[in-house]
Amino acid sequence: MCSKSEMEQIALKMLDKAFKPGQEPHQVIAVYNEWCKTYEEMMADGRFNGPFIAAEHVAELVPEDRRQYVRVLDIAAGTGAVGRELHKKGFTNIDALDPSEGMLNVLRNKGVYNLTYQEFITQNPTTIPQGGLVIILIGTKRLLEVEAYKDKLEPHMEHLEQQGLWRKEGRKVVPKFAFSGDGVVFIYRVAS
Repeated sequence: MCSKSEMEQIALKMLDKAFKPGQEPHQVIAVYNEWCKTYEEMMADGRFNGPFIAAEHVAELVPEDRRQYVRVLDIAAGTGAVGRELHKKGFTNIDALDPSEGMLNVLRNKGVYNLTYQEFITQNPTTIPQGGLVIILIGTKRLLEVEAYKDKLEPHMEHLEQQGLWRKEGRKVVPKFAFSGDGVVFIYRVAS
């Protein structure tokens, strides 16, 4: 059995492996398929607070009496921790998208998701209705250091706003997102 600090070191190595520069999509999927059985244990005990933070932000934006009617698509759903936290807050119409079959198999056992999609998000993702919200959470370290995001993600989101596809409603830095590091929450509303 690993100590808390050993578990954290293993989890960080797996994240580095998943976000290694130059990887092909099938290599990223292979990392998460390998990691799926121990992912939740490694990311527990306050190491990864993203699911709690995501659920809190969604719940702040949706009145309690409407939560059962709101449709949620959990992108990069992993093992379903966000869905579990949303379900605790009264959301019942939750779908999941993730490219890892192993992660989706763990997620399906939670019993909180309706539909699952095994794929990467693309340039043409599942349609979000006009007026719908897009909430994006990412670790600050990943945003600033991972080649796929660094100097690309925020300019791309700004470009979508300039095109009139959505409107930024907020950008907030949140403490202790993952491994005591900060994260960023972006909130956008799809144009009407």
